[in-house]
Amino acid sequence: MEGSSYYFLEPSAGDCDFTHSLDGSLPRSKENSTIRKVARMPSIIAAKESIWASQMSLLGVFLPFFVQIRVGAVTLRMKSLIIVTAVLLGVFSHLPTFAEEKEKPWAWRGQTLTEFGTSETNGMKWQVVNDGVMGGLSKGSFAVSDEGILKFAGTLSLENNGGFSSIRSSAVDFNLSNDLGILLKVKGDGRTYSMRLESTATFRGMPVSFSGEFSTQAGEWQQVKIPFSEFKGGWRGRDLPDEVLDPSVIREAGLLIGDKKAGPFSLEVDYIRTYGKGQGEFKERKKEMTSKETPAPKGPKSLIATMEADKRFSTLKAALDAAKLTTFFQWDNKLTVFAPTDEAFAKLPEGTLEDLLKPENKERLVQILSLHVHPGSLGLAQALGSDGVKTVEGTPLKLAFEKGSVKVNGSSLVEADITCADGTIHVIDSVLLPEPKKKTLLSTAQSAGSFQTLLAAAKVAGLESALEGDDELTVFAPTDDAFAALPEGTVENLLKEENRKQLVELLTTHVVSGKVSAGDALNANSAKSLSGTELIFAIEDGLFTVSGSVVRNAGIDGGNGTIHVISSVIGFPETKSAGSEKYSSEGCDKQQTAPPKTTSVEGKNASEMILSAIHQGVPLYNSGQIEECASVYESCLVALSESKRLDQRTRTMIGEVATAGKKYNADRRAWFYRSALDQMMHLMAQSRG
Repeated sequence: MEGSSYYFLEPSAGDCDFTHSLDGSLPRSKENSTIRKVARMPSIIAAKESIWASQMSLLGVFLPFFVQIRVGAVTLRMKSLIIVTAVLLGVFSHLPTFAEEKEKPWAWRGQTLTEFGTSETNGMKWQVVNDGVMGGLSKGSFAVSDEGILKFAGTLSLENNGGFSSIRSSAVDFNLSNDLGILLKVKGDGRTYSMRLESTATFRGMPVSFSGEFSTQAGEWQQVKIPFSEFKGGWRGRDLPDEVLDPSVIREAGLLIGDKKAGPFSLEVDYIRTYGKGQGEFKERKKEMTSKETPAPKGPKSLIATMEADKRFSTLKAALDAAKLTTFFQWDNKLTVFAPTDEAFAKLPEGTLEDLLKPENKERLVQILSLHVHPGSLGLAQALGSDGVKTVEGTPLKLAFEKGSVKVNGSSLVEADITCADGTIHVIDSVLLPEPKKKTLLSTAQSAGSFQTLLAAAKVAGLESALEGDDELTVFAPTDDAFAALPEGTVENLLKEENRKQLVELLTTHVVSGKVSAGDALNANSAKSLSGTELIFAIEDGLFTVSGSVVRNAGIDGGNGTIHVISSVIGFPETKSAGSEKYSSEGCDKQQTAPPKTTSVEGKNASEMILSAIHQGVPLYNSGQIEECASVYESCLVALSESKRLDQRTRTMIGEVATAGKKYNADRRAWFYRSALDQMMHLMAQSRG
């Protein structure tokens, strides 16, 4: 879950039914008044009555057993019962356990794009864009209050062909593929607004804007959900129905009003988040009041309020805030938190906590915290009766008795069953550390969310292990839309057992050995795939192509390899729905083409080669792929230095420029090469008079 601040998960499939237990009763120790509850161990575990009826004849021998939970110098003892091991095995073999539940892809669901706090607002660098850029007269502005409420207001004018006002963020990098859509809390004026998102999709070399409309109720706060499937592509007022939003690569966010109604407008926004599969309703939980004028609410506090009130959890609360997981707890799904104390965090090696709280290490922090959370409210008795407690992180926790105390993956249980309004807290004395996740081509494709068909095909073909192996590979990955554009029945037939050999050959045609960047590919012009098929790389109509398929997103780091996202399945003609509509480099009317024929850079004159490189490099640079942009410009210069259409002196000079740029970092190299290309275009224009 890459770079992301996830805060929601699917609810548990259901806990085991433990209805009979023998409670130990102990007085509160005067030496430690913080102990509110002690562990409970079930002596008889209820399952379906029919199962128990068949097993009750076996229950005859019980042994006394003492459970100890030690806190400092205080030892608590509780008498309970334990079933003879042989009987336990006989009964437990019929009980449902967590390990036997259907596996589910546990994950935090939902992200905070912005809560409009001071640091977030400054970080996203919001700016106003009115229709004045096109000659209109609309005026809009925004301000953020001390309470973290953004107000976007102004006047819409329809004069001079205008009619819109918007605010937009600076460049962002969100992977929202684990979610279903955008969630906003807004108070409007009865008018219709749009949430705007940009991904890596481009039209004529410029970013495509995806819009999801929502209506407001005048003067009333409301939650608005906009599914990603409802976002429609467009560019400068032109509808692009074939463009589909890829939520895994969000590069810009914004709000816009353009409802063709002149007059004042006003929209207040509390937050912009996402929502995920299986989520309940979002509850705005007010802070518990303790003043004499406003008495505290009756009953248990929320998980977050409990952690805030208990000084033992100040570090845990700070970590949740740093990982942007705190708002997750405002959904109405119950959770169980195995909560490390401040002393537990202090046990970590020196500097570890400080490093984890840094923004660049958020992904690792989210992974660690996710190991401490179980979806659903789970008491200690239930946890002890299970083979493993599922966690958001995915690794089950093992609870067991060792030397008279309860252990949670080796950490000692300090306090159990702290009841909260939205779940349960169990206190532990050490931080649980999962193995760092290994980034692979397989995990990267899975997290993207747009390669489900490709992944299903790889599984049937038995190629999953290769995608997470030690050998470096480059995958030219067709999207789900690319597979959907194939003739009806094609995918289904490929997935049949009798066609497995054909499927393997098709998939390996999309893979080459080693990590190959866009620049490397263009420099080489061709490469042999793992199936033995030769892939041809070229710039066509300003777009990077591989054997006729357009590369929509180049150079995604997959750990053990590189992914280039392509618009069609190699070996099949590219169709309109797969995104094959081409546009001339001059930006004239749309020209639908047949499957494009391969064109090498050598077949073009110098100006065509430069224009093609610029058309390819600009969207790469603007989407943050600076290294790839520099490689495209460099490959163009190298090709020009070898072009027989230019004289030897000019070729030598261009080659020296290409070599000189290599000493710079990616950003400066991109600008150095672009400046050289621009200067060459200027000189050629002058030479033509």
